[in-house]
Amino acid sequence: MYPKEIHEQIHEPLANHLRIHRLKTGFTQHEVAEMLHYINRDIISRHERQEVLPSLLIALSYETLYRVPVSEIFSGLKKTVDFNVEAQLAEYERYLGKQGAAGPRAASIARKLEWLTERRSSGFT
Repeated sequence: MYPKEIHEQIHEPLANHLRIHRLKTGFTQHEVAEMLHYINRDIISRHERQEVLPSLLIALSYETLYRVPVSEIFSGLKKTVDFNVEAQLAEYERYLGKQGAAGPRAASIARKLEWLTERRSSGFT
C-alpha cells in the first residue's frame, strides 16, 4: 500500500493525537509551528485535522516535543500500516511456500521462510 492509499484509510476517530498532546502542553498552534521551524501555524492545523501527513522529520519532531512515541501520536496510521504490512507478509509467505524447494533459489527461499516463521513466533506487535 502506498502512502496516498494509507492516508485515505486513516480517517478514523483519533487517527492522530496531535491536538490532544498540544492542548496538554498549553501551546498554541503558532507556538508549535515556531518550535518546529514552520513559518505559520497552518501546517500544524492541517496535521492535527489529518489533512496532511507530516514528513518523518516532523513526525520525529513531534515525538521529541511531546515525549510520546510516533506510533502513539499517530496510532490510527500505525494500525493501518501494521495491518497492511502483515497482510503483505502473509501473502508473500504463501507465495514462497508454493515455490520449489530445489534449485538455485532454494536456500534463499528457505532463509526467508525461516525468518518469517521466527518473526511470527516472536510475538512482537
